[in-house]
Amino acid sequence: MTIPMVAPINRAAHTVGTVAPAAVVVYGNRWCGITQMVRRLLDRAGVPYQYVDLDLNPQARQRLRWLAGGDIRNPVVYIGGQWLEQPTIQELQWALTRHGLL
Repeated sequence: MTIPMVAPINRAAHTVGTVAPAAVVVYGNRWCGITQMVRRLLDRAGVPYQYVDLDLNPQARQRLRWLAGGDIRNPVVYIGGQWLEQPTIQELQWALTRHGLL
């Protein structure tokens, strides 16, 4: 079983572990209301994304903490080369529009 992990930022494509490149990756927890809000927005907009549950993937959480230089606030969203930590709906929509996904 491959455990999705955060890879170094690659502006052309983002790879999580050995999983295929994804333009949008949501790192969060099933119990987190903001994570669920972000996922609902992406689902309703028809934006494909990969979801990494940090409770099930502690290595991914450790890598995110390393990249952030400390604690992280859920969710963390990767969109086409840009990292958003606990984004608002407006920030998420702006980033998706900027990358041509909305």
